[in-house]
Amino acid sequence: MQKIKILIADDHTIVAESLGMLINRMPDFEVVATVKNGQEALAYMGTHEIDMVLSDLQMPVMGGIETTIRIRKEYPHVKTILLTMSEDATVIKEALVAGIDGYIVKSIEKKELEAALKRVINGQKYFSDAVVMRLAEIPNQATASGKDEIGEHVPLTAREIEIMQLIIQEFTNAEIAEKIFISPTTVETHRRNLMKKLGVSSALGLMKYAMKHGLVK
Repeated sequence: MQKIKILIADDHTIVAESLGMLINRMPDFEVVATVKNGQEALAYMGTHEIDMVLSDLQMPVMGGIETTIRIRKEYPHVKTILLTMSEDATVIKEALVAGIDGYIVKSIEKKELEAALKRVINGQKYFSDAVVMRLAEIPNQATASGKDEIGEHVPLTAREIEIMQLIIQEFTNAEIAEKIFISPTTVETHRRNLMKKLGVSSALGLMKYAMKHGLVK
């Protein structure tokens, strides 16, 4: 069986090398190269086949989020994971909007890291527990209590899930309408109904719900 090829982008050489050695001990994965920033990662990908990029958040020249955006545009088949010390809610939200496949804190254990890599390469999302908890703590100013209370799973139609995922990615009603061939008015109706159905009052509330129930695209 051919191993999954991983590129590591991290300007901390010791961290990158240690991570590479850890991953290379996993039977299904192989680190084929390490680079120091997103620009070098994209240059490497221009001449080599890569299945997944494991990137630090803050790097010189081009950081992890900008790198993710570029990879999504130029190499949409490549999976992207941020491995970082940051649990800042704003950064997590930016990473989600950029289209990240996984967000993992650097304190992760080997067993969880391997599980995360397997999940992402199989087309699923993976977020460390600390990341999910941090996002859930973001106050929602539109509610009296200051927070969206995210309830248990509510059955949603395929169309509702599709629209929720586009809202989370911060597309406007007009942009969503163009993408899925309905009117902006219909999108707005879906938006209001979704928020009422899920008991949230903002796009952030929708994001929290989607993360809790594994619906982040």
